[in-house]
Amino acid sequence: MGNTVIKKLLGIVLAIGAVGSASAGPVAQMTGVKPMISAGAPPDSPEARVDSNVASSRFSGVVSLAIENEGQLFICSGTLVGKRQVVTAGHCVDSNDHGVLIDLNKPGNSVRVVFNATSSGPGSQVIAASKISMHGDYAGFGNCPAGYGPNDQCVNDDVAVVTLSQDAPKEAKIYKIATTELQAGSRLIMAGYGTSGDGINGYTVSPQFRVKRSGENYADVFDADDEHGYTGRREVWYGDFDGAGKDFWCQNAGVCTPVLPNDVEANIGGGDSGGPSFVEMYGELMLIATNTFGGTPRGLTKGAFGSYFGGMLLHSYLDYIADATGGTAQFVPEPASVAVFGLGLLALAGVRRRKQAK
Repeated sequence: MGNTVIKKLLGIVLAIGAVGSASAGPVAQMTGVKPMISAGAPPDSPEARVDSNVASSRFSGVVSLAIENEGQLFICSGTLVGKRQVVTAGHCVDSNDHGVLIDLNKPGNSVRVVFNATSSGPGSQVIAASKISMHGDYAGFGNCPAGYGPNDQCVNDDVAVVTLSQDAPKEAKIYKIATTELQAGSRLIMAGYGTSGDGINGYTVSPQFRVKRSGENYADVFDADDEHGYTGRREVWYGDFDGAGKDFWCQNAGVCTPVLPNDVEANIGGGDSGGPSFVEMYGELMLIATNTFGGTPRGLTKGAFGSYFGGMLLHSYLDYIADATGGTAQFVPEPASVAVFGLGLLALAGVRRRKQAK
């Protein structure tokens, strides 16, 4: 796809931002917060997407994070990749929107991980972080490396690892990380604790620390390495929320992945940041990407059909994750002869995009 087409497309895209910046209510109550996985059109509903908080759930290791910064409480999502290690988004633990980690020793600051599949009941086990780490190239959501223009915004490198002060509950699943490079047309299984709604009415349901939803979508297009002028390895993936005749990347970029059934197709929302996108490999869920941002073109209801979203491609951050987890994360290569749901569609790697933060 040529730069002229991309620039024309980006004239349409006017709303994009981090989806984990929702402030929350009292952490002791773990109640809903104010601006997750959004459902399709009615009769599908956010309630129909809720995953049971039981040990047998395939999402038992998908957690919510309660983040207190300067006395304010925020919610994000994350994925358990070791007994004490959770992968999430960098902007979730960014204290000033410029890539400065939250100081856990400062009064009023804390990061706590909420497990919802324990034998003692949903939400009953909350474990404080003993350490947090952020990818070294992350400088705040939307902030670009030197050499970019004042209107350029980069969402790359938005990855963090939270280390727990004690082992996670035994019921919580520990996920392996797929080392394969995600391809356009790959089908993704998503989960998170964020804002929800449906494709017609948009976002209508606030996120909650104890309510996890799931859904699926496809990877459509990609951004490459922002430190190298959007060339080289791919770091960011994009999908869209299809339905009611709206298919953002198909209509605007000619990348037409299948539209999933109404009760499967999903969007993400505020509070889903840092949550997982999985692929099925070797008969189990493998973490392959995170979900970190979303947007809605002008004229559409926020979060409704026609919205788009995306996150980080973890194959580009394996060295960082290995180091930040102390070598405990397990990495699994793709079978040599099998592509992960690849449909051979054209990826837009290396294309520089301009984005406007929410």
